Amino acid sequence: MDVFKLFTLVGVMTFFHLTYAQTGPGGVGSADGTSNLIMWYRPDSGISTTGNLIDNWTNAAGLSDFDLNETDTQRPTLLSGSLNGFNEIYFNGSNRLRTDLTLSSSNFISNQASTFVVAKADNTTQQSAVYTTDPLENSTRFSAHIPWNGSVYYDIGTCCTSDARIEVSGLSGLTNYSIWSYDAHPSSGKQLYRNETLIGDEKNSSTYTSYATQRFNLGGNTTGTNGFSGNMAEIIIFKEKINETQRIIIDNYLAAKYNLTLDNYDLYTQDTPANGNFDFHVAGIGKYGNFDEHTDAQGTGIVRMNNPSKLSKGDYLFWGEEFENPSYNFETNTINYTEQLNSRWRISRSKNAGSVTVSFDISSMNLSGLQSCSSLQLVIDNNGDFSSPESVIDLTISGNTASATLVDFKNNDYFTLRYIDQIVWDGTMFYNGSGPSSAPDDSDSCYKLLVKSGVNSADIYFDTHVREIEIESGGILNIMDGLLIQVEEKVTINGLFNLLGEAQLIQNHRNTSSNSGSGYLKIQQQGTSNLYNYNYWSAPVNRNGFWKIAYLEDNNGVVSFISGYNANPTTTSISLSKYWLYSFNGTAGNYYSWKKIYPNTNMIPGLGYTMKGSGASTPEQEYIFRGLPNDGEYNFNVTAGNDILIGNPYPSTLDADQFINDNLSVIDGILLFWESFSTNNSHVLANYEGGYATYTLMMSIPAIASTDLISGKGSTSKPEPTRYIDIGQGFFVNIDNSGVLNFNNAQRAFARESLDETVFYKTTTKSKTTIAEDERPKIWFSFTDPRGYTKVIGLGYDSNTTYGYDKGYDAIATSSQNDLLWKLDDGKTLSIQALPEINIDDKLPLNISIKNSGNYIFSIHKMENVTDNLNIYLFDSYQNTFYNLRENDVNLNLDSSTPADRFSIAFKEDVTLETKENNSNKLYISYNKNSELLKVYNLPNDTSNLGIFNALGQLVMKVNISNSESISLSSLNDGVYFLKELSNIQNMKALKFIKY
Repeated sequence: MDVFKLFTLVGVMTFFHLTYAQTGPGGVGSADGTSNLIMWYRPDSGISTTGNLIDNWTNAAGLSDFDLNETDTQRPTLLSGSLNGFNEIYFNGSNRLRTDLTLSSSNFISNQASTFVVAKADNTTQQSAVYTTDPLENSTRFSAHIPWNGSVYYDIGTCCTSDARIEVSGLSGLTNYSIWSYDAHPSSGKQLYRNETLIGDEKNSSTYTSYATQRFNLGGNTTGTNGFSGNMAEIIIFKEKINETQRIIIDNYLAAKYNLTLDNYDLYTQDTPANGNFDFHVAGIGKYGNFDEHTDAQGTGIVRMNNPSKLSKGDYLFWGEEFENPSYNFETNTINYTEQLNSRWRISRSKNAGSVTVSFDISSMNLSGLQSCSSLQLVIDNNGDFSSPESVIDLTISGNTASATLVDFKNNDYFTLRYIDQIVWDGTMFYNGSGPSSAPDDSDSCYKLLVKSGVNSADIYFDTHVREIEIESGGILNIMDGLLIQVEEKVTINGLFNLLGEAQLIQNHRNTSSNSGSGYLKIQQQGTSNLYNYNYWSAPVNRNGFWKIAYLEDNNGVVSFISGYNANPTTTSISLSKYWLYSFNGTAGNYYSWKKIYPNTNMIPGLGYTMKGSGASTPEQEYIFRGLPNDGEYNFNVTAGNDILIGNPYPSTLDADQFINDNLSVIDGILLFWESFSTNNSHVLANYEGGYATYTLMMSIPAIASTDLISGKGSTSKPEPTRYIDIGQGFFVNIDNSGVLNFNNAQRAFARESLDETVFYKTTTKSKTTIAEDERPKIWFSFTDPRGYTKVIGLGYDSNTTYGYDKGYDAIATSSQNDLLWKLDDGKTLSIQALPEINIDDKLPLNISIKNSGNYIFSIHKMENVTDNLNIYLFDSYQNTFYNLRENDVNLNLDSSTPADRFSIAFKEDVTLETKENNSNKLYISYNKNSELLKVYNLPNDTSNLGIFNALGQLVMKVNISNSESISLSSLNDGVYFLKELSNIQNMKALKFIKY
């Protein structure tokens, strides 16, 4: 079957313009058996030997029918690497290689051909053929004779006739390598070139006829004698004549490859030592005349160029590679820190072929370092180190091909491939980042950040997102105050990594942490200075997987730990008391479950611990944590019924909602944050004052606060916790079900205390907002007792909840003295109640517990997302009274006899409600701030003369209320007063109240 398509001839010109990638010699023809290139024997491809004797030589043109072989004693010898590093084949006059295929005119040759031979003879007197058809007797033949009795000739056609032959005699240098080019065509005759010099031109024609017995024979040995004696390098045969441009391209390819010189059209000049010896895989495009052109070439290499934009007569573009057999890898260019291919190409351009399409076969390249957000790039420069590229072009990858269009090359240009895998600080400047001065920013998530040692530290001034971080020994990376640096994968620290101020680090991967290095992350947090107050801590770093409190530092160095109750802030650095170091994992509320720990106790990430203040004169003490950043998953086996003191394990804030949702199968969904009163001045347990702030998925409430009701001063509470738990913050959780408590990177978030986005419980008051947009209605109610202690409870609305107990949303609390809680129908008491929606028909029961008699204040602490027209009432069921809390606070004198179910919250006044029977005739009072009226209840009928006394016991007002149970206090100043019966006949107990 004829597998070759013959080209149509027009006059003497042959068009060889293929639309597929031309992978033949110099990029002419295809090496896959689909073009007119039918034989191509390369010394760098397809040779198999026994010892140094050649058994087979594969046809690189892609037609296996023309593979050469020999199995007897006539095998030629392989000479390794002797010709510009390439092999040679030595024939001794008795050797040969030949095809097994019987030739025919349809599958081998018509009456035209183009052939190339790189060879030298041992002597000029031999009568031999480099190649010939076999046998010759009584047939036409196709043969090349170099030399034959001092002459060189080629035959195509009837043996030995002048029409079949072109012969040139009188040539010198036949024992040196030459590039012999031969063309034959019925119209144009036969031409013979030596090193691109035309040495013979015969305007004759002949007819080639193949015979069934003919085979192709390399070495010219047809009878066992008079074979070729000499060396061959490369043989190329086209079954049709190629054009002038293509012949020049192939001759330049051969000249570069074998370090030979062309006498004419030596257009590729990058094959000299002065130009770097880019000898390999040379290919080219160009145009010799008005019609002879070649516009698509790849050759033996991986680079293809085609589609020249303005190819004119005399325009050529050649390229060659610096290595013969590169094993393609990308290596860091230490000049600009790109990942650069370990091979380069160089351009020779004659005149101007315009812009071209450039493609690369990337199938043999290791592109594992090429990230999804990075591009493989073509980089062009007139300097081989590519330090200041002329052009950098992103390539489009499709399958195994990377390409770019409209690429312009200049003569002598270098080009190669690269991609950016890392942003580098070299000690002086950044490279490859997307931010100002090539620093990284938050669009660089696919790049590694490498920090090298040098004159200066690498300072980051804007939020940054990178794939990984490596800090070399001596390198310093500073993330400025208030910034976030996100890392997709690992952090390797052999230098110093400083998170300054409120800067934070988040790592986003979900697998096990692979953070490593001999250096440290340094991060600070502030705790209370009060000698008597606790902070609950959790370390954001580790050393060898653990944290020891002994690693803790202040700004002067490593903190010391001393015996005794009190710290010493006057030493350098400070000395803390080791007496107060504890962890907790035991039965809820069991004081004896506190476990003593020591400065050198190994603590796993996520474990919380207590530590008292430094005693410094400033309200806050700054502490420094230094180690490898905690990262990834941390798990705790937990037991039902226990409380456990844990903490945020990361050098970033922790999303409390995500933490609760991830662990709701084992915890009750309530997070508790301890806060001590700033006025504490004793280590005696009975004198400790403080409480727990509470957080659930619904809302949060602050810890109890204390205020002097006369002066307005005292220990005010920090605001309620936010959704975001601060760095180093410890907190309690209650375990509902035995299982595994989990921290993971998905729980990490970025929030800042300075912007009121998070709270660290160190007894410093701030007003609070929330970082996240939350449109759910919420109401906080406050309840202040006569001592000035204020308790806050919360009411919120979320469609995920019900009127019953909702785990994770409601906060169960146990009632204590002078306390106000919500009460559910099942008897549970809550400090936070979550309901599905606002319903003005609701009456929400409260549970009140009174120990200290006196004036109690009910008020709305604050509201969020509540409409202005929603009335909110405190309903007193024993007086059948509705107090509008949106208009005024409510002051009531209460004592221990106050029924627990006396009060509720309502949203409308309901006149049908019945007052509960009050079986107690106990005297009590209430005060209305707006009317400044004091109301007296259950006053005995015979009691009329009453007196109001100030806090010093002085009588300031006499009152006769025989006709009224209300007393106007408009004439009195604000303060604490007592109401007494003057005659003392009734032995009436003084009733304390506050006017304000």
